[in-house]
Amino acid sequence: MRNSILTSLAICLLLSCHKNDPATSATIEFEEPILNDTIAYMDSIHVEGTIIGNGKMNGFNIEYLNASTGAVLHTQNSTDTDKEYAFHDHWMNELIDTTTIAVKITVDLDGKGNQTTAQRSIVCLPQ
Repeated sequence: MRNSILTSLAICLLLSCHKNDPATSATIEFEEPILNDTIAYMDSIHVEGTIIGNGKMNGFNIEYLNASTGAVLHTQNSTDTDKEYAFHDHWMNELIDTTTIAVKITVDLDGKGNQTTAQRSIVCLPQ
């Protein structure tokens, strides 16, 4: 009886240790925007998709970057710790020139600086 209790405790300890394993990789899937989509002036850019890690991740960041200058136009982040995320964000195109925007998703894999990224390029049209 004592051996089965010790065995059960050992199994519980082993299984609980794996629940907090940090991610070493993640897959980022965009549903929207579609690649090279064109967004009219005063239309909303819709960013949506999923992130699935092979362990617990420490959040993600969505950035809208001017592809020519690197300027950050908008950012949205989450610091939730989880094995998967669904991301969803909107940003209004109020740009006065035709601009290529890079929508960049950066995932914090382990809180130690290890990251993975994915991005989509879109074109924003002026008025």
